[in-house]
Amino acid sequence: MDAERVRKALDTLTTPQQEAIRLAYYGGYTHQEVAQLLDIPVGTAKTRIRDGMIRLRDRLGVA
Repeated sequence: MDAERVRKALDTLTTPQQEAIRLAYYGGYTHQEVAQLLDIPVGTAKTRIRDGMIRLRDRLGVA
């Protein structure tokens, strides 16, 4: 998948979703670590990551 296409899709996410996904996937942090870094509950971190990934999948047309 083209990196530029992924970056453009990331830009369509909400800022909280972008932050959480960048930390988890580009930074390699666990859900627990993402929650600590963003000072949010673990469940919120998981939700932001999951919802962001769903939106990315839809934008990129991945099944």
